[in-house]
Amino acid sequence: MRNWNQHLPSQGPEENQASFQTGFLPLDEALEGEMRYWNRRKSMKRKLAAALCAAMAMTALAGCGGKSGGDTGPKTSGTDAKQQETGAEGTKESGGTSDGGTQAPGDVMVLEFFQQKSEEGPQKGYQAIIDKFNAENTDIQIEMNTVPDAGTVLTSRISSGDIPVIFSDYPTQVQFRQKVANGYVQDLSDQEFLKNANEAALEMTKQEDGGYYALPYSRNYMGVYYNQTIFEENGLEIPATWEEFVQVCETLKAAGITPMGLMGKDPGRVGHTFQCQTVAWSPNGIENIAKAAAGEGKIEGDAEFKAVFEKMKVLLSYSNEDALALSDTQCWENFANGQYAMCITGSYARGTIASLNPDAKLGVFPLPNDTAESTRALAGIDAAICISAKASDEEKAAAYRFLDFLAQPENAQLFCNSDGAPSCITGVENNDEGIAPMIAILNDGRVHDWMASTINNNIATDIYNVVQGFWAEQDVDKVLKDMDASIAVTSAE
Repeated sequence: MRNWNQHLPSQGPEENQASFQTGFLPLDEALEGEMRYWNRRKSMKRKLAAALCAAMAMTALAGCGGKSGGDTGPKTSGTDAKQQETGAEGTKESGGTSDGGTQAPGDVMVLEFFQQKSEEGPQKGYQAIIDKFNAENTDIQIEMNTVPDAGTVLTSRISSGDIPVIFSDYPTQVQFRQKVANGYVQDLSDQEFLKNANEAALEMTKQEDGGYYALPYSRNYMGVYYNQTIFEENGLEIPATWEEFVQVCETLKAAGITPMGLMGKDPGRVGHTFQCQTVAWSPNGIENIAKAAAGEGKIEGDAEFKAVFEKMKVLLSYSNEDALALSDTQCWENFANGQYAMCITGSYARGTIASLNPDAKLGVFPLPNDTAESTRALAGIDAAICISAKASDEEKAAAYRFLDFLAQPENAQLFCNSDGAPSCITGVENNDEGIAPMIAILNDGRVHDWMASTINNNIATDIYNVVQGFWAEQDVDKVLKDMDASIAVTSAE
């Protein structure tokens, strides 16, 4: 019997775009490096603890934050839920095959689909498709597995040879290119279902050998979600410049409304906000981090990053006082229920926010820079589905059938309806008029991919912790020095 969750780490950030360190190293060296990395991460967190605790203590004294707790954690579904019901041993197998495939009685092949989205919206979308597929395919059964800290769990499983037959990943990232180079991901270039993918989205997933190793399923973006009703009641329009954005915040504050909801409990979510701000306010920001990692420059003295953190201080002054203590789920719930007029978050949260308050009128716009022309949005490929190169031929054949099913527009529409993000499958329509400003900037090409497409994700993840410290201290000169120190240590590993 296989317990698919046996590699869950006891600690670590819950970050969708988690680290993958193996690269081209032998596995024993890679795992040793991974352990050094996580031990150092724990040390960094301890250094931040005093500042964070002080901030949370002030929040408690101020009586802010709505409900206590509220951090429900990632939802579980499919296989993960069944394992909770059946105990630590997980799902029983009969005549098991390798890599997460199971040959059940009656010649029914059970395949694990390990997916990395923790939000409720995409999970519901996947499950709707899986239920439909399972009903129409009596010889194959797909079981979705969703676990906390999914990226780290997937890394561990790949390192140990326990690769799920079907898994989601991020094909524009450095860590994915390493998986492809090490032969863990199946080449899908000759599969007909790729023709259903949007050509521009598919091209973003092309690997160094010219091959396609993932079915791009949805695009993501980070933006400013806003309550359209609150804007209308206060005579506000979508701001196109930073100056207009500040004026919107001032108007809301004068009306007794918290302008911005931010979530700072998880450094991963702080990091997503930071990436959004870097792309919006620093045209060369991600490239400058890459130069610093290569020893070709520094963040201290960088005028663009100084401006980023100065603007961030302004943004924090208009946000909820309990930002550092607030989880993403609680922040989304507060925003959905009208406690904040705006919330910086990703397309991955759209379905979840809508489910929390279906009656809320929501829209989203790019976080503006000093001018409309210089504004850019953080965007990339979000959901992308892969197959293990180590799976058996029978498992691969069954997995191809599932990916072909996913790629049919009527099925991809089920996912889009639940997830809310722009689909990568041709023919799928997004009827949410509120996201039109983001679709416009995406179609205009004024976007930058996530940091992990340019730099080692461990460097980005450590910077998240540094930025979380800035939320507590708000010392611009110090955070620039701390970023250099963090980059120097992580890039040397």
